[in-house]
Amino acid sequence: METAQTLYLNLFSEDKIHVLKELLHACVDEICGRSGPTYHKFVNSMDWSREEYEETYKLISMLLRNPASLYLMEEKMPQEYHELPEQIQQSILSCLKVRREQLTDALLREHSKEKHDTVTDFDWRLKLVMGSSKLASLREPLLQIDLIVENKESKHVLGLELNKDELDTFINAMESIVQ
Repeated sequence: METAQTLYLNLFSEDKIHVLKELLHACVDEICGRSGPTYHKFVNSMDWSREEYEETYKLISMLLRNPASLYLMEEKMPQEYHELPEQIQQSILSCLKVRREQLTDALLREHSKEKHDTVTDFDWRLKLVMGSSKLASLREPLLQIDLIVENKESKHVLGLELNKDELDTFINAMESIVQ
């Protein structure tokens, strides 16, 4: 494993440590659903081959996706972390400290989507029904809500139309799920 340590020391010497920090935060951005790092973004600031970049990217991404890393304690970090040079370990820890909450949320969302259907967003409209074919003057408010539901394979919209009583029941059911 000494060759890997030498490789990372060469890739992230003291004058290039800012590139490591940029790569770490770009990897966190990718995990959180934003655009992530690319080889072309870092090729000008580092003398990397594509293989070196890919290996470094995979290692960093694996470390950041590991739930044990979120404890921020050296003894709970994965083995690959301990095989890295000290300055790189410190950069990883400082990135984790800053972005821990975002990473936790993103990893929980990812895990939830793998196991269950998950509501990721919603859209709503409030309508006032003035009448119907049965009653000339109804004046009943209706809430139309579209729940965007995702799972591992797909994303779909679940449309609901609720009157006041149904809305109260729906809210109570959702509150009981959250608690």
